[in-house]
Amino acid sequence: MKIKTFYSLALSAVLACLLSHTELSAQCDTTAQYANRYMSERFVPDGQSYRALIFDDQVAEFHTTFYGGSRYRIVGFSGLEKEQLVFSLYDQEDNLLFTNEEHQNAPYWNFEFESTVTGRIEARLDLLKQTSGCAVLLIGFER
Repeated sequence: MKIKTFYSLALSAVLACLLSHTELSAQCDTTAQYANRYMSERFVPDGQSYRALIFDDQVAEFHTTFYGGSRYRIVGFSGLEKEQLVFSLYDQEDNLLFTNEEHQNAPYWNFEFESTVTGRIEARLDLLKQTSGCAVLLIGFER
């Protein structure tokens, strides 16, 4: 009897995890669709998936390389409305290059790099607008 109960509980836990993962994946897919609205035809997505589920004051960290002589667009989105995600771009020496927080959490920003930069993008929620959600970043380069 105890073994049947254990297996029933284990199966229930596995099913709950699978369902919540599917639900979270769907939430991120919806958020990505909203973010994609800000990736204009001038910019080609880099093909990477930058997504993270974050809560409260957690920070998601993404690493990428920006090549010199290229123009890029970074789109940052969480939830179903713009301006809920704060994203900041740092170079390899941890110098802050940009933060959308200084621009009312703008959902996207265009960058041009004179030389190649290995960068780190940190994303966190604007806790006045949202306390948990899927952070989605899109990075595109100009055609």
